[in-house]
Amino acid sequence: MSAPTARCPRRRISLPVRAQVHVYVRATCPGLPNQRQWVRRAALAALAQARDLPSAVELSVRLTSDAELQALNKQFRGVDAPTDVLSFDTAMLRDGRLAGKGADLDSDPFYLGDIAISIDRCIAQAAQFGHPVASELALLVVHGVLHLLGYDHHQAGRRRRMWEAQDRAFALLGCANPLKPGQFVT
Repeated sequence: MSAPTARCPRRRISLPVRAQVHVYVRATCPGLPNQRQWVRRAALAALAQARDLPSAVELSVRLTSDAELQALNKQFRGVDAPTDVLSFDTAMLRDGRLAGKGADLDSDPFYLGDIAISIDRCIAQAAQFGHPVASELALLVVHGVLHLLGYDHHQAGRRRRMWEAQDRAFALLGCANPLKPGQFVT
């Protein structure tokens, strides 16, 4: 699959695990061909940042609206406002390594969690920060998957590790990380 922008050449992403990435589309990015494949590639690039995963993993990405993200944000975080991406992890990983006790590692595949992305926020943030929608969508996917892998950005040391993992994921995609200072708030 070719990347949706000339700034990101096609590169093979190989993982030491089998990965199933399910993409559910309720809202689409106008002018972004092969949206599902692009989301899968971004998710695989982020999964490559894990250091300790079972032999097969699975996750879901839902592309939807501000209204749905606002409802989820209110329900799960107590914040009655839309947001760009939410991750619902299993709390079994920390900074890309298995950390949870009692993890069902025998399940095949190991379910990492779910990500919900607001396409409305994706389009608005791409315009706000001056980069292609495809880059913003990849950033939200990579960011969300890294949260599933236990990365976090609420403390300086962990934020540095997460931002470095994002940079490595974008290197695998063959693109520059479009993250601008202040784009993600802690």
